[in-house]
Amino acid sequence: MNEEDEFEKVPKASKKEVFGDIKKVIIKGKGKEEKKPTLSGDRVIIHEEVLSSQLYNKNFGELKKERLYLNLYEACLLLDENKIQVFDKNGKEITLKKLIKVGEKLNKNFEMKYDVFRDLRLSRGYVVKSGVKFGCDFVVYDRGKSPGGGHSKWMVHVIPEIIKIDFNEMTRAARLATNVKKKMIFSVVTERGPVYYEIGRTKM
Repeated sequence: MNEEDEFEKVPKASKKEVFGDIKKVIIKGKGKEEKKPTLSGDRVIIHEEVLSSQLYNKNFGELKKERLYLNLYEACLLLDENKIQVFDKNGKEITLKKLIKVGEKLNKNFEMKYDVFRDLRLSRGYVVKSGVKFGCDFVVYDRGKSPGGGHSKWMVHVIPEIIKIDFNEMTRAARLATNVKKKMIFSVVTERGPVYYEIGRTKM
């Protein structure tokens, strides 16, 4: 298992690169409930057209019928960086702490995975999407690539620092990544932050 230099040595991204000109739409009072970014299950729905377009153009969310659907990792990052507000279905504003708690109820180790998502998306400037259909936590696009403009390069599986990993599990992960033409990265979450390791198959 070798530490993934390519992953670790990318130039630090600027917030301008990640967010562009996204400007938060401040929602106050009644009469604009339909405009509020609303938590619905495991998604936050952005109704406001300008904000939806700005976010989508920076590779956040999925656009469906002029509404943008953010996953909870994306919503947490945007809320954390003061780019959006989030409300429940009753119109009550949701804090980042509460949104993370919602994530924890739906996804084991959500907060730990969010730390990795934040590092990949904000610090390293990668576009990060759900890896559920590939059997991992995230799929990651190389710098300058995005969904619709190329295939993801890495599959990322998040694990805590203190855990026993079965060798057969690692082998299966490496085989799966090879089969879908990606590289398998294990992200180990330490007190200093995420550390990334590539799991690969070597010909002898």
